[in-house]
Formats: sequence, C-alpha cells, structure tokens
Amino acid sequence: MKLNIRTFVLVFMGTVGTFLSGAGLLIPATAFGEDNMSINILSNLRAFTGAEVLLALFALYSLSNKKYQEPVLIFLLLTFIGWTIGQVLSYVVDGAPNTFTTGSIIIQALFIPLTWAALKQK
Repeated sequence: MKLNIRTFVLVFMGTVGTFLSGAGLLIPATAFGEDNMSINILSNLRAFTGAEVLLALFALYSLSNKKYQEPVLIFLLLTFIGWTIGQVLSYVVDGAPNTFTTGSIIIQALFIPLTWAALKQK
C-alpha cells in the first residue's frame, strides 16, 4: 500500500475515528468528560458517535476496496465541515469549551483542506 495523502487521511481517520467514536458510543459521559448529561444528550451523543464509528470503519474498509475511497472522503469532508461549523458556532454562542474540544476543533479544521486534497488525488 502506497502511503500518500489519500491513504494517510483514510488510515488516520479510520483508526483514530474508530477509537474516539467507539469511546463516545460506549461511554459518552467519560469520553466527553461530562458527568451530568441528561438522557436526551446521551442518546444524541450515542447516535452521532454510532454514525461516526461506521464512517471510520468504512474508511478502513475502503483501503482494501479502492472504489469506495471517494465516497468515504466525501462523507469525511462533509462531516469535518459540519462538525467544525457547529463547534465554532457553539464556541461563539455558548463560550469556550474545554481544551480537548478546542484542540479537536483545530484538528478538524485542518483536516478539511487535507481531506479535500486527498479527494482530488487519484
């Protein structure tokens, strides 16, 4: 397997995404560092992280089946854009989150052009 930008994005998001989303799916209160979450918030977090687990696993699967790489990269790009917009809006409206969340906003924002470049690479 040739290591290029496309492979890097798929491997990184597949492995890191599976780990982080899996933690959010199984133990959302611990993964997000919040002890006082309502049932509605926990339910929504599990729903979103469940979708993210599947996207991360799909990214890993696409490494062995090249025809799925473009759809995965499109989904990842849309996810990065959507999450970044939502978190930046929350930052402006609700105030600064914890350091981990602030760091994740920056990493997600950096992955937008990286994923775009991976999508353009054939």
